[in-house]
Amino acid sequence: MKNKLLALRFTTALIISFLTTTAQSIKQYNVYKLEKSIGKEVVRFSTPGDLTDLSTQIETKDRGTVMKLSASISFTTGGIKYSSKGNTSRFKTESIDTTVTIKNGFPLTNNGSIALRKSLIDFWKQQGKPQFIINALTGAKISIELLDFENNQLEGSKLNVYKINSGLDELLWLDAQNNAVFLSYCDSEGDKREVIDAKYERFFSDLNQKSNSVLLNTVLSNKSLKGQQHKVIAITGGNIIDVVDNGNVITNSLLVLKDGKISYVGVYDKSAIPANAKLIDATGKYIIPGLWNMHAHLFHPEYLKKELLSGVTSVRDMGNEFDNSVLLLKQANSPDSFIPHVYSAGLIDGKSENSLGTVFASSKQEIEKNIKRYYDAGFNQIKVYTYVKKNDFNTIVKEASKYNMPVVGHLPFGYTLSSFINNGMNSISHVHYFMNSLKWGGNLKEDNKSLLETLLSQRIYVDPTLNVYNLTGDVKLPYYSKIVKLLFDYGIPIVAGTDNEGTIADELNNYVNAGMSPLQAIRSATIVPATVMKTHTLAGSIEKGKQSDVVILNANPLLDIRNLKQINTVVKGEWVINPN
Repeated sequence: MKNKLLALRFTTALIISFLTTTAQSIKQYNVYKLEKSIGKEVVRFSTPGDLTDLSTQIETKDRGTVMKLSASISFTTGGIKYSSKGNTSRFKTESIDTTVTIKNGFPLTNNGSIALRKSLIDFWKQQGKPQFIINALTGAKISIELLDFENNQLEGSKLNVYKINSGLDELLWLDAQNNAVFLSYCDSEGDKREVIDAKYERFFSDLNQKSNSVLLNTVLSNKSLKGQQHKVIAITGGNIIDVVDNGNVITNSLLVLKDGKISYVGVYDKSAIPANAKLIDATGKYIIPGLWNMHAHLFHPEYLKKELLSGVTSVRDMGNEFDNSVLLLKQANSPDSFIPHVYSAGLIDGKSENSLGTVFASSKQEIEKNIKRYYDAGFNQIKVYTYVKKNDFNTIVKEASKYNMPVVGHLPFGYTLSSFINNGMNSISHVHYFMNSLKWGGNLKEDNKSLLETLLSQRIYVDPTLNVYNLTGDVKLPYYSKIVKLLFDYGIPIVAGTDNEGTIADELNNYVNAGMSPLQAIRSATIVPATVMKTHTLAGSIEKGKQSDVVILNANPLLDIRNLKQINTVVKGEWVINPN
């Protein structure tokens, strides 16, 4: 009898163990940044139902920074318990532990969990698929749309693709059984990430490229962003600022734009206005050339929208996924395009567990292949990153010179600034690289004359990206501002770039705070970048024959640089866009 009881207890324990195991299914997703595997998301689901309780652990490593995040969601009658604690990117964390009522919406944060995005879709379906769901944490609207497009197949089976927007479009792919397959989104650092079910790994490239195309087409089809297209445009009565000739202003002016080019610029002359022109009254307003952002990462097509609405008509993409860059180059630089012109720097890094992206420089053959690939695809420059080795850097410079592609970017580990610029570097991104190479404590200009002369003789230009240091709260920001003023005063070209933080207007405000005049700051985002990019005969100023890329402002930026935010109209080629 005792043995029978023991056997019964053992059998019961096995049954309980089996039920516990089956009630807690586990799924693994792989996490990527710029197509490089950086970690995983492991999800534990409760017994499936309309709304499934789950917990998830996300562990990633991005350029040497180890990040961990734990999150969970559970559904009760009328309520949702939600928690999320940990890193959402290298620079940001979140710590949330709350319970919300279902009538107040769904709790969504930018922690990048594919499982929680799937929970949002389940919740949306249960609520009757409304046009939007309220974010129970912020009160903001979350729009959800089931997309219908070609090529949403996987091994002959149709996938359901949901566009989720709580500020920026994300794409979530679900299979026929309602399982999450792939997520394309941008993290809280603004960088592109992808998450994929491990069993669908072999379809990663296909799903990623399809997602990029869908997201770009969403922006291109945005009628409210496009504005109106006109072959001939006449802007009357405005004050045209000449960024080339000491900021002279043409008052009561006429600017005629025809077929995407400037055909007349001067004082108002009614007889010079073509009969079929679209008239824009700019009386009392100020007209400047379209602005440049010389350090952006166009990980998401919506970033082009942000640039355009802030007056930027030309962007240098300083590192992106190869296929995504090719897609953007093709669309942005087509004659009929309303989005900003795009110039791309092809990213190349040394092979390391901490490297960025998937294009490496670890041998002469690999370097030759990658640089030729960039050139053939229409890239303009080569951007070196942190882990490129010295010998490989020299090979990069040699190979890039064959295709007339300047080498720009970061100061790799193990390099001094002087050796870097003396060995073929054309431009340096991020002003903090100068900190340890400068002599401090005395006369900054005189004590660093040798370095400054080298920068000048080698025709190096610098994009400081002061906005970024504001983001990270860098205590050395006052020193970085001094460096910008030092370089500028010595004649080193400064070009404005945001590195995706804030707007160009914010970056130029930083330069004015550093001691540059408003005109000098505006030049760093107009004629100077056009000159270093060798497009100054086409862009960078308001002159006859140049591209008809102009910005109409409601107030004079020469009096207050912050007036760059007072945008009335942006004209990009033949397109008239009203940001309001």
